[in-house]
Amino acid sequence: MARDPFTTTDERDVIVLALSDPPRGEKLAAQLGEYFNHRYRVVRTSTAREARETLGELADASRRTVVLFAEESLPEGPSGLELLRDESLAGVAQGRLLLADEPERALRDLADEEGAAEVVVAPRSPSTSPQEPSDDPFWEQAEKVLYLAAPSGETKAEVYGDPKTDVVFRAKRFLRLNHVAVYPKGGTAYEVVPTKKGVQGTKLVKPTLSDLAQALLDYTAHHPDTTYDLAVVGGGPAAMCAAVNAHALYGMSTVIVENFAPGGTAATANNTIENYLGFPDGIRPDKLSQEWLKHTEKYKVAWLHTHTATKLAKPAGGGEPYTLTAEKSDKAKTSTTVKAKTVLIACGMQTPRQGGEDEAKFRYKGVYYDALPADGPDYKGKTVAVIGGGDTAGRAVDIFATCGATKIYLILRGTFANAPMLKDIKKLVERHKAANKVDMRENTEVVKYEGGTYLEKLTLTSSSTPINVDAAFVLIGGKPNTGWLKNKELGLYLDAGGYVQTTTITLGKEQAPLATNLPGVFAAGDVRGGATRRIAAAVGDGGTAALSIYHYRKHNP
Repeated sequence: MARDPFTTTDERDVIVLALSDPPRGEKLAAQLGEYFNHRYRVVRTSTAREARETLGELADASRRTVVLFAEESLPEGPSGLELLRDESLAGVAQGRLLLADEPERALRDLADEEGAAEVVVAPRSPSTSPQEPSDDPFWEQAEKVLYLAAPSGETKAEVYGDPKTDVVFRAKRFLRLNHVAVYPKGGTAYEVVPTKKGVQGTKLVKPTLSDLAQALLDYTAHHPDTTYDLAVVGGGPAAMCAAVNAHALYGMSTVIVENFAPGGTAATANNTIENYLGFPDGIRPDKLSQEWLKHTEKYKVAWLHTHTATKLAKPAGGGEPYTLTAEKSDKAKTSTTVKAKTVLIACGMQTPRQGGEDEAKFRYKGVYYDALPADGPDYKGKTVAVIGGGDTAGRAVDIFATCGATKIYLILRGTFANAPMLKDIKKLVERHKAANKVDMRENTEVVKYEGGTYLEKLTLTSSSTPINVDAAFVLIGGKPNTGWLKNKELGLYLDAGGYVQTTTITLGKEQAPLATNLPGVFAAGDVRGGATRRIAAAVGDGGTAALSIYHYRKHNP
């Protein structure tokens, strides 16, 4: 049987599986694909020659590679165990896992060999399905080897604690969105062990998000005593594009104030972006936001991480700067100030609450406002509710169904036929519904969220009997994040929907779009009225805003 082809245009990291029994290899490859969802490409081989050929292609393609080899003899060459011992393999595979009939015996056999500590050993097959991986050493070791395979210089963290708790959930979400590799370790006490540039740091006990940012993130820090040429509120594509252009092209000192993670709403999208210029094969939102972040790091753009803007004060006059006040995102009333000669408001949208009784009580305790592909495996064998009828909601249904959720309730305020969901996404939902994975509740709203410490039930308008759920994902669009700007003293013009009003001003012979009614304050991206809700448009806004601010600074030094 021919080996599975390796696709060079597929950007995912790769798991190479080598077993002599093709049917068993095919089954295990399918299980691995199901367990890890779309995060890795599984390439199946059944002979030593096929394994070596695949590894050669992967070396040329510069993919991060993990190998899972059975210890048995392989046709056309040595056994899987001997291949794992091959020193040449270390230059290609970042992680090595041996599938053994007797894992404890295999560990003893490897104990005296040089480099044996780098080989992870697991049972030759899982004892549970991908949907029910609890306490299964196979899945535990598979997770471990992928985590250990992260490059030595890559930032990563072991996160201990109950994944249902709000602090552990927020910590994992924060780290993943900041491009830190996460290894969930379970347990009861919330602790994080950071590893940065290959060096393990001191265990952090009950760390705040600010603690995690300080311990794990590489960025140019905000200096409180500095008066910047430009302060950017928000960390999405418009914000980062403006910051890079302002510094790289126009020499302006720039700081970004971001409350959670770079990328904004774009980073939490659960689809592959297919229409962004320059990526004909598509690109994952998390990877795209990571490239944006690297660009800001290249030009030493300063960041004030884990801070939420709460107030903007106008200059007192005489050339004084604007004063921006920001509070720590996870520690209210702990604030800092940023001084800047110009300000760009690019803080995007926020997901509105659904409005059912006790919704806020279960925030991060079963009620969530985005759904990432990495969330899928957490709900294998469980029941989730997806509330909303747009593209994001439809993709969330596909994520959970693909990862083996037992049941997905899709709760729609109107009808599915009239839902503003792309046709291709609707087809995915319909396919999962035909497979009895989706229970669609039309013309329905959530009346009440119920449970003890965590969410357990939802009461719906369409039924007097509550439905049992393990989690609910509220994905119902967004509204502009401008509540902090609604004060008469500031006097910033907002439209009826709360969006920032912008206009084009004339500065000598030059035009400066995206200006607000406040001198030196501009707006870009989804937060401004009339914006096109697309990543490419937000990036364009950022570039335009940087040029407008440059023109403004020339006339108002």
